[in-house]
Amino acid sequence: MTDPARGKHRKGRISQVSPSADPAGRQHHQQRGPWDSEDAPRDGRLRLDLGSVQLPVPPNAKLVCEPDPTGPLRAVHAMVPEGRLTVSAFAAPRTGGLWTELIEELASQLQAEGATIRRDRGEWGKELVARNGEVVARVVAVEGPRWLLRGVATGPAEHALTLHGMLRELIRGTVVARSEDPLPVRSLLPLEVPEDVPEPFRETLFQSLPTRPRQITSPDGPVIPMMLPNQGESGTSPGRS
Repeated sequence: MTDPARGKHRKGRISQVSPSADPAGRQHHQQRGPWDSEDAPRDGRLRLDLGSVQLPVPPNAKLVCEPDPTGPLRAVHAMVPEGRLTVSAFAAPRTGGLWTELIEELASQLQAEGATIRRDRGEWGKELVARNGEVVARVVAVEGPRWLLRGVATGPAEHALTLHGMLRELIRGTVVARSEDPLPVRSLLPLEVPEDVPEPFRETLFQSLPTRPRQITSPDGPVIPMMLPNQGESGTSPGRS
């Protein structure tokens, strides 16, 4: 679990974090979430500590890990009756602006793979909606201090509005714990399964999605890449001085 005052991890517990005090939604998130670990509110919410992110897991959700073929954990998905919610955090420059690049790259990639793309504007700024048949995926992002938090809601079109609301609620309550280590911009902040998984998630968190080719024709609908494309001159996102 992350100690928000120091940014250190104490694995295997659900965290209760405590209070304090611009690009994609930066000024907005400082008042309503998502939260940097140094500014997280003392709101009494239970959050599952996954290393770089602390998630306020939705009721009735099952958590499923998705490993990367090379070894690291790629994502943890919250599976709800209406579909799937995924939140990932990435290293970003202090100056922000990463989401402006990424949303266009993602739109081009998904469009090339056959999805219908719509750009939207929401609570934190630009959003992307991709549709493939009867499945819709909404992608939102918020930029914090040296991190970018991206959320994806995927499910049947009939549940799109419900999933959209659930994704916003999940993101608002998420805490991002960015280490002080310099990291390449766009790199995924490390995720880890707690050593002692809390009882509500014990049976599902150790299950893993099968590693398979990621194609837009998947019956799960539009596939949002978990990892961001690298750029040769992207540099690093340095730690705090």
